[in-house]
Amino acid sequence: MHPGTTTALGRGKQAARILIVDDHEISRAALRALLRTEGIDVADVRTGDAAITATIAFHPDVVIVDVAPADPAGFQIARRLQALPDAPAVVLTSSHSRHQFGSQLGHYPFVAKADLCARAIETRRTTSSDDRAP
Repeated sequence: MHPGTTTALGRGKQAARILIVDDHEISRAALRALLRTEGIDVADVRTGDAAITATIAFHPDVVIVDVAPADPAGFQIARRLQALPDAPAVVLTSSHSRHQFGSQLGHYPFVAKADLCARAIETRRTTSSDDRAP
Protein backbone atom coordinates (compact mmCIF):
# COMPACT_ATOMS: atom_id res chain seq x y z
CA MET A 1 0.00 0.00 0.00
CA HIS A 2 1.33 3.48 -0.82
CA PRO A 3 1.41 6.46 1.56
CA GLY A 4 -1.89 8.31 1.62
CA THR A 5 -3.85 5.19 0.62
CA THR A 6 -6.90 4.65 2.77
CA THR A 7 -7.04 1.45 4.80
CA ALA A 8 -9.96 0.07 6.77
CA LEU A 9 -8.45 1.87 9.75
CA GLY A 10 -8.49 5.24 7.98
CA ARG A 11 -10.96 8.09 8.12
CA GLY A 12 -12.42 8.74 4.69
CA LYS A 13 -9.59 9.70 2.36
CA GLN A 14 -7.07 10.18 5.16
CA ALA A 15 -4.56 7.49 5.97
CA ALA A 16 -5.10 5.71 9.25
CA ARG A 17 -3.23 7.04 12.27
CA ILE A 18 -1.71 4.69 14.81
CA LEU A 19 0.21 5.58 17.95
CA ILE A 20 2.59 2.94 19.34
CA VAL A 21 3.34 2.94 23.08
CA ASP A 22 6.26 0.67 23.90
CA ASP A 23 9.34 1.12 26.07
CA HIS A 24 11.50 -0.97 23.71
CA GLU A 25 12.97 1.14 20.90
CA ILE A 26 13.59 -1.87 18.63
CA SER A 27 9.96 -2.98 18.92
CA ARG A 28 8.70 0.53 18.20
CA ALA A 29 11.01 0.91 15.20
CA ALA A 30 10.06 -2.45 13.70
CA LEU A 31 6.31 -1.88 14.05
CA ARG A 32 6.60 1.72 12.87
CA ALA A 33 8.41 0.56 9.70
CA LEU A 34 5.91 -2.24 9.06
CA LEU A 35 2.84 -0.03 9.45
CA ARG A 36 4.32 2.74 7.30
CA THR A 37 4.81 0.24 4.46
CA GLU A 38 1.07 -0.44 4.77
CA GLY A 39 0.29 3.27 4.22
CA ILE A 40 -0.41 4.10 7.85
CA ASP A 41 0.54 7.39 9.51
CA VAL A 42 2.48 6.29 12.61
CA ALA A 43 3.81 8.00 15.72
CA ASP A 44 5.46 6.30 18.66
CA VAL A 45 6.31 7.06 22.27
CA ARG A 46 8.03 5.31 25.15
CA THR A 47 5.98 6.30 28.23
CA GLY A 48 2.42 6.66 29.45
CA ASP A 49 2.65 10.41 29.96
CA ALA A 50 4.00 10.82 26.44
CA ALA A 51 1.14 8.61 25.18
CA ILE A 52 -1.48 10.96 26.61
CA THR A 53 0.24 14.03 25.16
CA ALA A 54 0.74 12.37 21.77
CA THR A 55 -2.86 11.15 21.65
CA ILE A 56 -4.17 14.66 22.22
CA ALA A 57 -1.85 16.14 19.56
CA PHE A 58 -1.80 13.30 16.98
CA HIS A 59 -5.47 12.15 17.17
CA PRO A 60 -4.76 8.48 16.35
CA ASP A 61 -7.50 6.08 15.27
CA VAL A 62 -5.82 3.35 17.31
CA VAL A 63 -3.24 3.29 20.09
CA ILE A 64 -1.22 0.09 20.42
CA VAL A 65 -0.05 -0.36 24.01
CA ASP A 66 2.62 -2.89 25.01
CA VAL A 67 1.74 -4.77 28.19
CA ALA A 68 3.56 -7.32 30.35
CA PRO A 69 1.93 -9.96 32.57
CA ALA A 70 3.59 -8.78 35.80
CA ASP A 71 3.63 -5.02 35.09
CA PRO A 72 0.39 -3.04 35.42
CA ALA A 73 1.82 0.07 33.69
CA GLY A 74 0.54 -0.83 30.21
CA PHE A 75 -2.94 -1.51 31.54
CA GLN A 76 -2.89 1.81 33.40
CA ILE A 77 -1.91 3.59 30.18
CA ALA A 78 -4.80 1.89 28.36
CA ARG A 79 -7.29 3.03 31.04
CA ARG A 80 -5.95 6.60 30.94
CA LEU A 81 -6.28 6.67 27.15
CA GLN A 82 -9.85 5.37 27.28
CA ALA A 83 -10.76 8.13 29.76
CA LEU A 84 -9.80 10.88 27.29
CA PRO A 85 -12.51 12.80 25.45
CA ASP A 86 -12.79 11.34 21.93
CA ALA A 87 -10.77 8.34 23.11
CA PRO A 88 -9.14 6.30 20.35
CA ALA A 89 -9.47 2.55 20.13
CA VAL A 90 -6.85 0.81 22.27
CA VAL A 91 -5.27 -2.48 21.24
CA LEU A 92 -2.96 -4.26 23.66
CA THR A 93 0.09 -6.16 22.52
CA SER A 94 2.88 -8.19 24.09
CA SER A 95 5.61 -10.61 23.20
CA HIS A 96 3.87 -12.93 25.68
CA SER A 97 0.87 -15.12 24.82
CA ARG A 98 -2.61 -13.77 25.54
CA HIS A 99 -3.10 -16.81 27.79
CA GLN A 100 -0.53 -15.44 30.25
CA PHE A 101 -2.78 -12.45 30.98
CA GLY A 102 -6.02 -14.14 31.96
CA SER A 103 -8.67 -11.63 32.98
CA GLN A 104 -6.17 -8.73 32.98
CA LEU A 105 -7.00 -8.07 29.34
CA GLY A 106 -10.59 -7.24 30.26
CA HIS A 107 -12.46 -5.84 27.25
CA TYR A 108 -9.34 -4.74 25.37
CA PRO A 109 -8.53 -6.40 22.07
CA PHE A 110 -5.13 -8.12 22.02
CA VAL A 111 -2.70 -8.87 19.19
CA ALA A 112 0.57 -10.68 19.86
CA LYS A 113 3.61 -8.68 18.71
CA ALA A 114 4.51 -11.43 16.25
CA ASP A 115 1.11 -10.98 14.55
CA LEU A 116 0.93 -7.17 14.43
CA CYS A 117 -0.04 -5.69 11.09
CA ALA A 118 -2.77 -3.31 9.94
CA ARG A 119 -5.20 -6.14 9.16
CA ALA A 120 -4.79 -7.78 12.59
CA ILE A 121 -5.23 -4.44 14.35
CA GLU A 122 -8.39 -3.60 12.39
CA THR A 123 -9.85 -7.08 12.92
CA ARG A 124 -9.34 -6.96 16.71
CA ARG A 125 -10.51 -3.35 16.97
CA THR A 126 -13.68 -4.05 14.98
CA THR A 127 -14.45 -7.29 16.81
CA SER A 128 -13.98 -5.56 20.16
CA SER A 129 -16.27 -2.68 19.14
CA ASP A 130 -18.93 -5.12 17.97
CA ASP A 131 -18.74 -6.98 21.30
CA ARG A 132 -19.39 -3.74 23.21
CA ALA A 133 -22.38 -2.68 21.12
CA PRO A 134 -25.76 -2.84 22.94
